[in-house]
Parts: sequence; C-alpha cells; structure tokens
Amino acid sequence: MGGRSKSQTVGYKYTLGAHLALCHGPIDAIREIRVDDRTAWSIGAGQSSSAGTGVGALASYGTVAGMSAAAAAAGDSVAEVTFPGTLAGIRLGANYDLKLGTDNTTRTVTVQAVSYDGGTGTTTWLVEPAATAFAAQSVTVSDAASLPNLSGGAAGGRIRINKPNLFGGESREGGIVGDIDVLMGGTTQGQNDYLAAQAGSNVPGYRGICSLVLRQVYLGLNPYLKPWAVRLTRILRAEDGNRQWYPEKAQIVPEVRIGDAAIYIAMDTSGSMSGSRMAAQRTAVSRLIAEIGANAMEPNDIQFVTWNSTVSSTIIRRNADAADYGELKDWVDALPTTVSGGTDFGAAVSQSGAFFNGAGGKRRILIFVTDGEPSPASSLESAKATLAGLSEVDVFAFNIALSDTSATGQIDNTPVDGVPVVPAGDPDVLVASLRAAFGEGPDMNPAHIIRECLTNRDWGLGHAFTDIGLSFATAADALFAEGFGLSLLWQQESTIEDFIADVLKHIDAYLYVDRRSGRWELKLIRADYDPETLPIFDDMTVVDWGELGRREAADLVNSVTVKFSDARTDQTGSVSVTDTALVQDLGQVVSATVDYPGIRYESLAVRVAERDLRALSSPILSGEITVTRVGADLDPGDVIRLVSPRRGLEGVAVRIVEIDHGDGRANGVRLRIAEDVFGLGDTALVGGESGDPGRLILPPKPLTRRWVTEAPYWLLVQELGHAQADALLDEDPDVGALVAAGERPSADALSVQVWTDSGAGYALEAGVEFVPTALLTADVTDDPAERVLPVGSWTGLTDVTIGTLAAIGDELVRIDGVSTTTLTVGRGCLDTVPQVHPAGTPVICWQLLANASEARFAAGETVAVRMLPETGLGTLPLSQAPEDQVTLASRAIRPLPPGDLRGNGVSVVNPNILNLGPVLLTWAHRDRLTQTSSVFDAYDAGDIGPEPGVTYALEIRWIDPGHRCGGRTAGGGNRCRQRHQLHAHEGGRADPLGADGNEAFRGAGAGAARRRQRDL
Repeated sequence: MGGRSKSQTVGYKYTLGAHLALCHGPIDAIREIRVDDRTAWSIGAGQSSSAGTGVGALASYGTVAGMSAAAAAAGDSVAEVTFPGTLAGIRLGANYDLKLGTDNTTRTVTVQAVSYDGGTGTTTWLVEPAATAFAAQSVTVSDAASLPNLSGGAAGGRIRINKPNLFGGESREGGIVGDIDVLMGGTTQGQNDYLAAQAGSNVPGYRGICSLVLRQVYLGLNPYLKPWAVRLTRILRAEDGNRQWYPEKAQIVPEVRIGDAAIYIAMDTSGSMSGSRMAAQRTAVSRLIAEIGANAMEPNDIQFVTWNSTVSSTIIRRNADAADYGELKDWVDALPTTVSGGTDFGAAVSQSGAFFNGAGGKRRILIFVTDGEPSPASSLESAKATLAGLSEVDVFAFNIALSDTSATGQIDNTPVDGVPVVPAGDPDVLVASLRAAFGEGPDMNPAHIIRECLTNRDWGLGHAFTDIGLSFATAADALFAEGFGLSLLWQQESTIEDFIADVLKHIDAYLYVDRRSGRWELKLIRADYDPETLPIFDDMTVVDWGELGRREAADLVNSVTVKFSDARTDQTGSVSVTDTALVQDLGQVVSATVDYPGIRYESLAVRVAERDLRALSSPILSGEITVTRVGADLDPGDVIRLVSPRRGLEGVAVRIVEIDHGDGRANGVRLRIAEDVFGLGDTALVGGESGDPGRLILPPKPLTRRWVTEAPYWLLVQELGHAQADALLDEDPDVGALVAAGERPSADALSVQVWTDSGAGYALEAGVEFVPTALLTADVTDDPAERVLPVGSWTGLTDVTIGTLAAIGDELVRIDGVSTTTLTVGRGCLDTVPQVHPAGTPVICWQLLANASEARFAAGETVAVRMLPETGLGTLPLSQAPEDQVTLASRAIRPLPPGDLRGNGVSVVNPNILNLGPVLLTWAHRDRLTQTSSVFDAYDAGDIGPEPGVTYALEIRWIDPGHRCGGRTAGGGNRCRQRHQLHAHEGGRADPLGADGNEAFRGAGAGAARRRQRDL
C-alpha cells in the first residue's frame, strides 16, 4: 500500500516580538533599518515610512460593489465596514485607501479585525478612524497612500518589512518579514496595542522615547539575534515635539550625490511665478542638476517638465553622462523668467508614467514645485490618479511662498520632509530643500544643535530661550550658507558640556556669555573682518606684553588627515591635504590626524582639513598679554591688531582666545591670544583626496567582456563528481546548469554577482570572482592549425594559467602559451569545434574561477543572466547591467562531436571537392564519459573512445544549408568514402556536412537521438 513519506524537519523559522528603545523622542522620521549591516527597510525606496505611506508603490485589491461604513457607536473606538463576499490579501493592522465610486474621494482606514458571516455572505471589517462612514456603493481598495488620522495623532505609524531573502532565503539564513510599529514618543502617545496585549493593561505609553515594536517579526532561520541598527533624523522637532527654532535654516544638505535614479522634475511656469520666483526656481534647479552631474559616472534618467495650464516644454535624457548633464543645465538656464498660464496639477505629472515606465529598476523620484493652488480644482484629482498608477515613486512637493499645503500635501508621499514652504526669490533655501529629496538625509545646523543643548530641559542645560543671544541666528545663517551641517549621536558617555565643545571644535567657534547682556553668544572663527577697522593695541594700551612666541619649525605640521563618517558607506572615511612648500622646507611629511565624526560629506571634510592645515602649518604668534580697561569690552573670538615696533609687531591680527577680567583689585585685563590664520598669506595646498573610499573607489561599471553559457558535462563532473553528475542526468537527461564569467571592469572592483531570470523575475544566483580576459586583435579562422592567436588589452594577465581552458565565443580552447600580444592554444576542446572569430572577440580564461550554477534548468528553457560587479561604493544596479540570454539544449548529456574531421587528409578543403571526385572523410573518436580530467585534448588529437552507443551519419547538402541532397550512415567507424552524385539538372555544387559546431539537437522525449554536427 503506497503513501507519502513522512516529512523531515531541516530547520526552524524564528519570529520575535520585541520593544526596541532608540533615543529621546519625538523625532522627525525613521529613515532606514539595517539588520546585520543589510538594509531591511528604507524611507527612500518607495516604501511606507514611519510617518505614513506614499502615493507610489500601491497594491490594488479590486473594486467591491455594495461596500458601506457605519461610524462607531458611543463608547466604541472602531467603525464597521461591510460588503458582500470576501476580499483576498487584506491584513490586520494594515492601512488601506477606500476610493468611493460616487465622488472619487478617498477614505484611509486601518483594519483591526475581519469577520465573515457565511449565512449572509457578508464580510465585516472593524476599522479606525472611528468616524469612518459612507453609504453603500462601489469602492476600490488599495494600499494606503497616507496613514489614517488616528485619535491622539502622535503615532508614528506602522511599517512592513518584506525581505524574506535578506540573508540568503530559506537555502541559507532566511530574511526579515513582518510589521513594526514606530512609536515617535510624542507627549500624547498612548499605549501600543501589541505591548498592552503582551505585557498587560498597565504598560505605559513610553512618551518621550522613540522606539520600535516588533509584532512577531520573522527574523530568519538562525536562533541567534542579528544586530539591528536604525538611522533616524531629529532636526525639525525640538523638545516635546515642538516646532524647531528657525526651521528654514535647521536642515543642511551640502551636496547631492545620487546614482541609478529616474528623476522627474515638474517646474511651475504659471503666471504667478513670473519674475523673482521663476528666477529663483531656475537658479535652484540649475545648481541642483550641476551637483548631480558632478558625479556623471553614476548615471541617472532625468526629465524636466515646465507646466502651467498644459505642459509647455520638456527635455529628457536617459543614463545621462557629462554631456547630457551639460545639455540639461543649459536648457534650464535658458528658461524665461516671464511666464504665464494656470496651475493644472494634472498637466504637471501627465508625462511621468511614460518616463518611469522606461526607467527599468532605477529608484524613482518625482519633484513637484509650485506657488499656487490647483486650477482647475479637479486637476488635483487628475494628478492623484496619475500618481496612484505609478509604482514605487517617491514624490516630493515644494511650495514657493504658499503656506497652504493642503493641495500639495495630497500629492507628496514623503512625509519625512512634509511639504517645505520656501520663501519667494531665495534660490539658496529652495536648492537646500531640493537637495533633501536625495542622498542620505539632512544634517543639522550646528547653531541649532548648540542652542538646543543649552535650552533642552530633559537632557540639556535647561536655559530659557530668552538667555540665547541674537548671534545664534547670524551663525545659523553663515553655517547654512557654508553647507556646514553635522550629524552626531550623544550617548551620555560624556557631559553635555563636552558634547558642546566637540561641536565647537567641528565648526571652529567660540561660545560665551556676554558680560553686558547676560546672554549666550556664538561666534564663528571666519575671515569676516576688515583689518583696517580692527582695534589697535600698542605700547600705550598693553600693560604687560608677557611672553609672546611663535611655534618652532619642528612643531609645524605639513599634512592633515581628517576622519569623518561617510554617509555613502556608513564607514569611517578620510581625506588628506598637504602643504607642499612646507614639505620641501622640512624635508619630510609631518602629519596629523583629526577626528570629526559629525561630518558626513567628503567635500566638507576637505574644507575642514584645509582649515586645520592652515592653522597647524603656520608659525603663528601666541601668548598672553595684559591690557588696560580698554580691553574690558572684548569678547572671546574678537580680533585685534598688535603694534609694537620694539617687538617687531607691525599690526599683527590676533584673535582673543580667553579673557580674564581680573579680581576687581587690579585694573588689568589679561588676554590669551593667537595670531589669526585668516590674516596670513595663502598656503600652497594639494590633496583633498579621500583615503577611504572617496575618489579612489569609483562606482561599479558594467562588464563588457562576459561569457554566459550552458555548462558542459566536464564542469558538472568537476563540481559534483562522476557518480552524482551521471545520477543527475539519468534522472533527467535534459537537465542543465549555467556558467558565467567575466572581466574585472575596474581596479577597485571586488567581485561580481550573477543574477538569473527564467521567467519569474531576477534572483541572485551566486557571487563569482573575476577572470583574466583579453581581446582578439585580428580575425581568426576555423582552421585547427591556427593556434597562435593575436591578442591584446589584457586584464589579469598574471593570473592566466597554462593548461587551463578559455572561451572564445562558443569555442573552448586550451591555453598552451601566453604573452601580452599572443595566446597559443589548442583549438576545439571538450564539446566544441574550431570556429571563425572576428577581431575584438573577448577571450575569457574561465576555468579556475567559474562554477556551474546551483539552479537547474530544463532543455528549451531560456534564461536571462545579468552580471553585477561590486566595488566599495556598492553593487551595479540591475537595470544598468547588460542582459545575456541562454537557451538550454541538453548540453551535458549529448556526445562530444567528432574530432579532427578531414577530407582527403586535410582539415580545410576546397568547397567544390565533391564535384572533383571521390572524397575520403576521416575523423577521430571522442568520449564524453572519459574526457573529464584536467588534461584537455584539442580538436586535432587522435582517437579517444568512442563513447558507447555513438554512431556517425553523413549528410550532403547544397550550399543552401536547408537543401539536403544525399546522405548515408557511417556506423561506429571513423572513415567514409563518398563519391559525387550530382545530376546535371541540379547544377551548382554540393557542400558536405558532418557534425556542426552549432551542436544541433534533433529528437525529443525518451530515447530521442542526441546529435552534434561538424561542418567540413
């Protein structure tokens, strides 16, 4: 009696419920969640954010007829949605948009429970908000474009991670799948339902703490918890979630660097934009495209659309290079500042669908800039409908001088930045806002950091806002203009005073209490003074010159390395600058390394390194002097001039480092001073190179020399062994595997990922190493005697190994000798025969590093393959990798083609040979089953085998390959005499054919004949 065998447990899936406290709250947003240094969720990938999901990336579940909703009864907290039948795919706790058929409005709900009444055939959802109500009608259900307005309003929202293959899938360590609640920590934050269900009704609301709640999240197949890391932003929310001071200058993004993105920018050119608004928009977008184009090796798709009542003009470039970016910038710069027309929101995004459809797998970003309300009003719904049909698009909306964001807020799906309102005519603020749509998120203005450290009552010094002087706004403006933002984590391992001192060190500034006002003041050390207007202190006002001195030459530093936190790699990067003249003077490099962990951008790190080098490489004057009460009004950071002919001081500019006003008994004011570096001459600086990874490591480039094919029987035997390979083919004679290899495209390339798609979408197959490659520099014939091949343009020449296999097109050759210009080979090895190869054909030396794929495919199946190289800056995006296709043809089971095929003793014969007389055809046997060692026989080798069961057949065809004019069976021997059999009326000439390099397969099913053919 038959039956199914008992299943075997090979592993376990692990899930976890947890509460992870992150930091003081509330915060602006969760930007990224990484598990074991892999991105599990990111706000910049069309995914739902901690502040709500977006218009893009919406799954539709269908249209339901007869759906209605009734608001919650008194005392209840949920509304009831009912409809006939059922709706598949709905999840508890998830957010859905209900688009009503009667008026096309949308209600957003969170489904808390689902029940089905089999008697009436009706489904009931319990949903929030409790006020949800509408009459029965047709309703279209889709993933939510925004979070519902829950009572309390402080909930950060729920995100879903769906990365089941993050750690290699079920064949390795699984992945991450599940819902996570983001608790921002607001002052009105209530209990989390999951925590309450697990820990009881007394669980607190955890106000003031930003945290994550894992709702039984699948964590993989490993019982050990992998490390979690969260990137978050807290800039615009101050203490207790209040609005940040001076918010328009709080966020700083100093530069834009983005690659593999499709960017659609809709620029408002309606009548209200005429003049300064249009000029500011044009300037800001021009600067933005110039910054993006500065890294032209990271190609993007770009489309600009100017719009008013309709689309007025547009330009598009795909995979833009440096020339394309120049053309885009010129196009923007040429836009007129006098414009007219309405503000049709639908027109603004009308071309976005076609643009993104042609973008492949690139990240999709839509920038929407306007200064007006939608006109006509219905154009807002038109725009929303267009965006709802897009897949995974991050939509960033910006208002120019329009405080009402209710309309643009329905288009924007990136609540991490809301809808910024920028002042009219200010391109600096607009370009800063636009930068925030790209990259790794904004940094915080250091003036804002210091101010909050001084005023925060929870973890700061608790000073009143009135204790902060006006200089903070001035410093904030200057730091914003410099693009000098910082991102720092204070973990209370040091005092708040030490933390403030670290910020001051980053920005080179003084913080002090003004003696006259009693307020805190912030002074930046900058070249912001006129030397001719500085106060002069001479022998009349200096009571005691003390001990002034200059730094000795032995103490000078001529090279500075700055370590910083690289936003692109999440690793410590470094840049170095050098004073070349001082190196020559000292005869050696004297270096210093300075850590600035709050800096995240290389360009800023270079500027800071130059600043520090100027100070450390100069023999500056320093010391302490005592002055009269004239100096009582000086503040730290002020600059004065010292004049004393007796001491050789001719108006030297010095900066006040510290002031001691005395003890009240003496009238002198002691000043600790240091010569101001901005009063010195220019320094000859070189460098600015990044030590890691910066400019020495480039973005990955596509492979141009690639080899992708079906794996031969020999390779299966090498990897599986004879017994397992034969057992595999006995079970399924038509099974096959792939093999892929390619060049190292750049010196910094580390390895290459092989991705395959057999019809269900691309999936990672394996990671492989790069192999040596070259190019043929001249045409090569199919004469097996042509063994010395001209080559050049080597990569990895020193890794070429004699006696191993290489691939030239579909021909495998044995490497017998190598130099920079020639490759000596044995032609037509294993199951291939000599072929014609044009100049420029790649030579792929694959044997030692290539492997057969783990995935198995069936004969006739076509598999697409893409190879993605990796560098220190990441992996080549799938959309940028060239695609190769392989159609499986039972390669492993077929016999090897005959070797050394000759006509009348020669390999290359007169094509008209059958018209001249009898032809003696000879060939050498081959044996697939025994030719599996690492010693390879070339095509012209003698008899091997033959493989049991192999027979040979001869066909004679006209020069037209489809016209057969004769044939015979040669049995299992290795020679056949053929006389010419042409009839007068046939004319022309015959073309003898044996087994051809195309390896034609004829027959299918059990017992089908498998043949290889070779042309003569």
